[in-house]
Amino acid sequence: MKDKRLLRINLFILIITAVLSLTAKLIDIDKIGVSGVVVGGFLAFAYFFALSILISRAFANASTEGIETKDAGRLGLKLLILTFSLTIITIVVILTHVCQPFGFLIGFSALFGAIAFETMVFLVFSKPPIETDDENEEN
Repeated sequence: MKDKRLLRINLFILIITAVLSLTAKLIDIDKIGVSGVVVGGFLAFAYFFALSILISRAFANASTEGIETKDAGRLGLKLLILTFSLTIITIVVILTHVCQPFGFLIGFSALFGAIAFETMVFLVFSKPPIETDDENEEN
């Protein structure tokens, strides 16, 4: 996985999970629970990390026309299996009472928080596009 943004999102998921876990520990509400936040954050990290690797490998050798139809079918099947397995793991974790559902949701929200945070970082710190000569002639 060569894309630094994907690596930063994975890192942000872990950081946000740690912060949410510490906050859940400090607040100490029975309906949330620290274990739920940790399990939810870990599953969010595992899912996004696996998704990042899968997508990076799929498009590493892609041409300008995209990926081949046969490879696209394999990619779709792998994505389906990855998503289905995460769903099964989530159901098992919740039904076996390994953690509280609210805590799990709070921990899993680290995924969305990390994506939002990386988007804000990109928008704030990215360089504006360089104007070309063709754009200057039109004005």
